[in-house]
Amino acid sequence: MSRTVSRKHLVTALGGVLLFTAVAESASAVAWGSVTVKYDGKPRAVAHGNFFNDRDTHARNKVMSKDLAPDGNTVYTAGHWYYEGAGEVFPLNTPEHNHTYYTTHYKTHPLDAKAKSVRGGTRACVQLGWPVPDTCSEEVLPTFSY
Repeated sequence: MSRTVSRKHLVTALGGVLLFTAVAESASAVAWGSVTVKYDGKPRAVAHGNFFNDRDTHARNKVMSKDLAPDGNTVYTAGHWYYEGAGEVFPLNTPEHNHTYYTTHYKTHPLDAKAKSVRGGTRACVQLGWPVPDTCSEEVLPTFSY
């Protein structure tokens, strides 16, 4: 079945798409990852996510992580956030888990009124048990201004 769309309706539809895009961009979301932590040459955990401005009141990090080596050791993400000219907030760690599927956690902190941007430092980590210290991936540093 073929349908003809008038020029007026097409412009209205496109205008709605453009408006939606402009609103989405103002949210200041930054995708990050994936980061992988290895121990003894074997991948142990992976994480990725989105760092974003939540309603101009909070910095929020959506963190998705999973255990790549179902060996009884737990995995988590460790975070430190840096507010430009206003200091560091830490720790912003997720709970430990040993799920071999992606587990989602949200870490939230109020935006600092003295700062104009925030960097959301995040690492994937594995808890290896005493006496071996926790091992973590490199830190990702997604940033947004507000």
